[in-house]
Amino acid sequence: MIKRIILNNFLSHTDTSLEFHPGITVFVGHNGSGKSSIIDSITFALFDEHTRKSDKNLLTRGMGGYVNNEAGSFVVLEFSVGPTNYRIRRQIDSQGRLTSVRLEQLLKNSNNTLGTDQDNKSVYRPIISGERKQLGESVIRETESIMGINYTKLQIAGIIQQGEISKIIDSQPKEFKELLNNMIGLDRLDRSFNSMHNVIEGFRKILREKTQGYDDNQINILIKKTKDNESRLLQSKQTLDTVLVHLSQKTETLNELEKQIEILEPKIAKLSEIRSLENTLLKYFRERSNSLKSEIDKLQRMIVDIKNAVKFLRDKDEVFITIQMINAELDELNNKVIKVEGEIGKLEGFTECAQKIQIKDGRCPVCDSEIISLNQMFDISHITFELNKKIKEKQVLLSEISKLNKEEMEFKGKEKNIISAERTLLNYDFDIDDSTDTLEHKLDNLKKDHQTISKLNFDTLVNIDLSDYKLDEYSANLIDIIQNMRIDVIEVDLDSYQQKKLIKNKLSVEMVNIHNQKAILEKTVVDIQRENSEFRSLISELSSASKFISDLENIRSMVFNRDGIVSSSLRTRALSLISAKASEYINIFNVGLSRITLIEKPREIKVLCYGKRGEIDTISLSGGEKVAVSLAIRMGIAFLMGSSKIDFIVLDEPTTNLDEERRRSFVKIISNVFSKGMSPLSQMIIITHDEEIFENSEVEQVYKFKMTEKGSSVSIV
Repeated sequence: MIKRIILNNFLSHTDTSLEFHPGITVFVGHNGSGKSSIIDSITFALFDEHTRKSDKNLLTRGMGGYVNNEAGSFVVLEFSVGPTNYRIRRQIDSQGRLTSVRLEQLLKNSNNTLGTDQDNKSVYRPIISGERKQLGESVIRETESIMGINYTKLQIAGIIQQGEISKIIDSQPKEFKELLNNMIGLDRLDRSFNSMHNVIEGFRKILREKTQGYDDNQINILIKKTKDNESRLLQSKQTLDTVLVHLSQKTETLNELEKQIEILEPKIAKLSEIRSLENTLLKYFRERSNSLKSEIDKLQRMIVDIKNAVKFLRDKDEVFITIQMINAELDELNNKVIKVEGEIGKLEGFTECAQKIQIKDGRCPVCDSEIISLNQMFDISHITFELNKKIKEKQVLLSEISKLNKEEMEFKGKEKNIISAERTLLNYDFDIDDSTDTLEHKLDNLKKDHQTISKLNFDTLVNIDLSDYKLDEYSANLIDIIQNMRIDVIEVDLDSYQQKKLIKNKLSVEMVNIHNQKAILEKTVVDIQRENSEFRSLISELSSASKFISDLENIRSMVFNRDGIVSSSLRTRALSLISAKASEYINIFNVGLSRITLIEKPREIKVLCYGKRGEIDTISLSGGEKVAVSLAIRMGIAFLMGSSKIDFIVLDEPTTNLDEERRRSFVKIISNVFSKGMSPLSQMIIITHDEEIFENSEVEQVYKFKMTEKGSSVSIV
């Protein structure tokens, strides 16, 4: 049971101390006020675990970063297990590093209540300090031993997260079975089942590494490969004889072609030189055409940009003056809005006061004297009329501001175009008073030059008379050289030469392929013979390994399978214990139900409830009965997971997702049980922002959490 928590610079708590007593303790407050930090402080103190990822995130943050505190942060947790009281103090420095942790046992307290060392009333015996896990000396391990539970089990047994109470009864039977499996730890068997699979696959991997990729699943494949290899060996020897005959024939044909090509090569070399010169001439014509086209495109863009810029600059003065006028009107309207909002705030304050001072039967609600006349500042109808009037006035002003903002945005766009236009003229070094006639005349001349050269639109100069294309000195000289060289190669048949070269190259490739094929076939014969010898050895070795793997698969299926003997036994025992404890709790809750039974089916767990008239379907339960059944089952699971040592339970936002009837039923059940001293637990801690549902309950201890500039503030309600 939790007795006391002291927090210093922990999350949003700069200095908080909370006392806990048997019964129900409720934490209320808005989200972010520091309620859930108490759960983190409990698990951090006990097991150095929390939900904030890093210990550094546990330090209280100020406006400028971490609070300037050399001591960092610490949590002190005082708790009891059975009749024995303990205290844990865990401290971290400003970097989130653990500086000290110690676990102590209370030996003496004169007032029979927990106290501090400073009051000279409590005497503690040190049990262990530090977290030297590698030496087997750890506060966490000692705490786990004392409580009989670790952090993971505490989360299941002692801390019920949002929505878990209603999830027990509202989820589908299949989902409920999965939820229960995870709660009672059957997911560990799944992990073991998967781990055993990994062990088997690991063994197979070792086999594959040792046997170059083979395991027990491929014995039949190896046998088939051995037979296939014998057929391949015979076929390879026959193919090799055929390849040797082809090699002799191709060699003779290739020698004859090489003699013919040797005679033609000098003239072909000159012909290639002519083609190179023709290509050079073509390249010159294309480059000249592209150069003219680029100049034309550039000059056209320049003329268009200049004309557009001149058009925008004509309205420059009008646009700038209009923007100034709009800004002045906006400033004036915004000032009026601020003034009206202030008047609205005052009227809303008067409304709140007037609502609190309501006149009944013509008498003052404070002194009960007769009211003769009422000041307008307390007349709710007058204030409401004035408030609506001011709100309408504000709406009119905001509408005018919206229109001006749209108009301002439109002129800002024009202003941007004017600035861009000025930059354009500056980039082109063009004065707004100049004319574009000179540029347009230059453009016409460039177009005429490009049209002239575009007549030379051909891809090759072969067999074309070049005499008419001497455009300049460079092209004329090059054409004369080409025409003189053409005279020497008139009789050369380039196609015939190229055909002979193609045939020669093809034969050369075929010869290389035949030689490769010969070498491959020779090697194949040797490799097949060696491979068959290795396969026979592998088949013998893998047959022995296959029997061992089969034994492992049987163990995995029977021991670790979720539907195996061990899993079924664990589920049966767990369901029996949960059913017994849930039935015990449902009787304590006194909601007209006498027994709860959890029955396992192939793919689901069904919840059966019994009352005076026998079995009751969960669908027909009332909202309050469903909450009672859910809470009883959840506490039965907590009993199972907590090994009966955990005498407290934390409910984090238990009314989330519950309708109004279930919320009220939940409070009524736990209040009645604890008020009559019949609770199966000594302590229940409820964290909620749903403060109003506890207003008429019999809960004795309610802490209200509030976030202030100095952090979380906690007060007793």
